Amino acid sequence: MVEELQNIVEDVRRFVPTLLGAIVISEDGLPIGYSFSKAWDMEDPIVISGLISSAMAMMENVLREFGDTGAQLTFAQGKEYSLLVGRAGNVFVGFIATADTTLGTLFMEMRKQSKRIAEIFSS
Repeated sequence: MVEELQNIVEDVRRFVPTLLGAIVISEDGLPIGYSFSKAWDMEDPIVISGLISSAMAMMENVLREFGDTGAQLTFAQGKEYSLLVGRAGNVFVGFIATADTTLGTLFMEMRKQSKRIAEIFSS
């Protein structure tokens, strides 16, 4: 599983060279798999997983208030990082990139790779 995720991250990096990594998170907020660039000093994937899962749950609650069925894609950008999180089947997928990332390409790759990731983690 982890090797397949690393292959996906490398495929995405061809189009988004500023991608720092990807993380797959269970609905319970636990990291299932991740691949981060060696250039990025990632402290603890468990903390990142919990934060992303909490943010997605909050966004799903907000959307339900509007009568929507749930969040499919959530984006946040800070001074240094961009974070795009989407649902891929029964898992969340987070792409973490630098803030100067070309966002259209990042969104396109998330949509394209989510199906591939869902297949890997559905079994």
